[in-house]
Amino acid sequence: MGIAKRIAARGGSRPHPVEKFLESGETVKWILPAQGGLHPFTMLAFALVVLLAVLVLDPRSWVMGATITVVVFAIVAVLTTARYRVIAITADDVLLLRARGWRPAKPVELLERIPRTTKFAVRSQFWSQIEVAGEKLWVHKRFQAKLEEADSSLGRRSGKAAPSSVYRANRAKKKVKNVRRKR
Repeated sequence: MGIAKRIAARGGSRPHPVEKFLESGETVKWILPAQGGLHPFTMLAFALVVLLAVLVLDPRSWVMGATITVVVFAIVAVLTTARYRVIAITADDVLLLRARGWRPAKPVELLERIPRTTKFAVRSQFWSQIEVAGEKLWVHKRFQAKLEEADSSLGRRSGKAAPSSVYRANRAKKKVKNVRRKR
């Protein structure tokens, strides 16, 4: 069951943390976590360096202690530079929300609300990099299907708002041009 269905099934019992950032009458279609900063597999590379240092170097060696210390500081640097985000996609907008490292799925602040005008361009890798509101984020393969589904529904009109007067005026101009061409 998707997140939108679970939110609808809850009714008013316990609102989802994303709901407090939505406008009235707006419903969320997809919610997915993302991570900014270095590639998520960077920590794996640091762990492999530590393992090699422990296996190759003599346990009493000062070189092994220095290597482990440097790698531990590098891992801490990666953890502190990671930015945890929640992307909430509605029919018309994309909400970029900040989350904390200890609870990366619970948003605490609305960073940006942008209209859905472009596709996410997911590359179907284990961690795919997308850009939302000028910020490059990593999305896990498990959530890439949601992004592709959001991309496929991008061109559909939501019925949330009536067409603007500018839209109607431009549409009328096109009709007049087409009528003139047919004569």
